[in-house]
Formats: sequence, C-alpha cells, structure tokens
Amino acid sequence: MTTSSDGPAHKAPTPAAGMHSARPRFAAVDVGTNSIRLLVVEEREGRLEPLLRLGESCRLGEGLDAQGIISRDAEERASRTLGRFLRRARSLGPRRIGIAATHALRSADNGVEVAERLGRGVGVPVEILSAEEEALFVYEAAREALGTDRLPEPCLVMDIGGGSVELVRGEDGQVKHWLSLEVGCVRLTERFLPSDPPGPQELERLHEHVRTSLEGYPHLLEGVVGGAGVGGTLTALAALDLGLERYEASRVEGYELTHEAMERWSDRLTGMSRRDREAMAAVGSGRSDIIVAGCAVVLEVVRRSGLSKLVVSTQGLRYALARRLATPLAASSEGEV
Repeated sequence: MTTSSDGPAHKAPTPAAGMHSARPRFAAVDVGTNSIRLLVVEEREGRLEPLLRLGESCRLGEGLDAQGIISRDAEERASRTLGRFLRRARSLGPRRIGIAATHALRSADNGVEVAERLGRGVGVPVEILSAEEEALFVYEAAREALGTDRLPEPCLVMDIGGGSVELVRGEDGQVKHWLSLEVGCVRLTERFLPSDPPGPQELERLHEHVRTSLEGYPHLLEGVVGGAGVGGTLTALAALDLGLERYEASRVEGYELTHEAMERWSDRLTGMSRRDREAMAAVGSGRSDIIVAGCAVVLEVVRRSGLSKLVVSTQGLRYALARRLATPLAASSEGEV
C-alpha cells in the first residue's frame, strides 16, 4: 500500500531527537478500517496549524466482515504503518500523541487485544472510540472546519469509512441525533462486489442493502439545510470533480460537491475496472476497489436527506483529536512524549 501526503503543510524546523519543539505541538493518529491517518499540529496564537499530514491505506479491516476478527496480516500492515508514522511524528517534537481507533477495532472479536499490541509497539495507548464518541468527533471537526456560513443548521454531517458510516444531525451547535451503520466501503465491497468491474446483479444487491439499512431515520435525515461530508470517498469525488492531477487537500477542503456530480462520477467509476480507477490520481490504489460501494452509500444518504450538495472537508476525526490533545486535561489520558 502507498503512503501519501494529504497536501502541503507548513515546513517547520525539526527538533533534536527527544526534544520538544519551542511552540506546543501535538500528534493525532486515526486508525480506521481502510486507512491510518496522521496529523501533527503546532499551536500558534491560539490556533492549531497543520505541520504534517500523512495517510496510508493498510486495510486493517480486510476480511473482518466474513471472519469477525482482525487478521494477522492486516495487523502487521497496521503495525508497520503506525510505527513509521510515529517516528515521523516524534521527529517534530510533539508534547502529546494520541491514537484513536474506530470501527475495525471496535467491532472485531480480537479488537482489544490488537489495540493493546499496536499500542505497545509504538509506546502510546490505542484508544478504541465508541460509535457515539466517533460521531461527536466527526461533527466537531466538520463544524470547526466549515463554520456556520458553510454548514448552516440543522445540518447533516456524514463520515464514510471502511467499516461504518457515521451520520450526525447538528442543531444550534449541538448534536441532536447520531447514527453509526455498518455500511462502510470495505465491508460492502467484500460482501457484495466480488467482480471487477461489478456486475448488474451485484450492484442491485448492494444498492438494496444500502437502501434497507437507511430506512427508518427521518428524524436524522429529513429537514436539514446544510450538509458536510468527510472520508476518502467524498474527498476522492471532490478531487475528481476538480480535475486534479494529484490530490491537494487545500483545494478539496470546502469544495461543494453537487448531487449531480456525485451521480455522474458514480456511474463512471462503476463502469470502470479496478486498474482503470487506480490510474486516476484522485482515487489511487488504496481506494480503487472500494469507491464504488462508497458512492452507493453517499448517493442514498443524499437522496434521503434531500440535500442538493455536500460541502467536502478533509478535516476528519484526527483534527478533533488534535484539539482534544491541546487542552490541559489531555495530559492525564494521552501519551506524553
């Protein structure tokens, strides 16, 4: 799997090994079902400025839907990625490091044991977030990134991951309702889309499953006036719609992705082979096989909410985690360096 930067970040002097930086710095790691993402920020005049953003698709949740456990191979991939990311983070002298894991480790029968081994390997505990904690982090990150001008309320914030999808309804700056559904890209792809490209019957079963999964939540989805989306499916769709030759987080951040554009790109990607999708810089090898399933979920959520567009944000869970690390109380529960 390929490691990639999320785009340009501030180039800061590297502290000597084992030293803290002059300005407070914090490192947050999001261990997801498909990808592991790192963010290192520096506090300047009350703001947290990104110094380093990295992401790698190591597919921790590979085979989880069928087997119910994290496989040894997947754990080893995650361990290597986590170790490499933590070495990069520590070279920048952070005061604290936090690692948060989501659906894969939360739902796997051996998730706690795997989290403990991963944490021992890097010397920082891996915290497994509850579905509610993940949803709250997602809303906090989107609201902080976009503000009420770009994300009027009542709003719907969607984070589509590899194992689950978090949906949050925000009203008056607070979470009104939230939902976590096991309709993530990796899970759906492994269950419904074995062919390359997927066949008509496979797609029909996929879409029926997604439709059924989203039935019965009008209090969450109806009547919203603002919508935001985070996660690799949506950032990839935004980059495709922008015509980017390489992924640039600064251009994707805040991009308004229309319902029509989502449908157009979904149709195009569904008819392509995995190799052809992989050749598209905005998709890449880590997402080429799962983006079709991701599009199915995005389109059904948008259809049920009645939103004509989603504002895409690159600032997901790791940004909310970084803000938590920067608060004085974080020192008692997160990894000191």
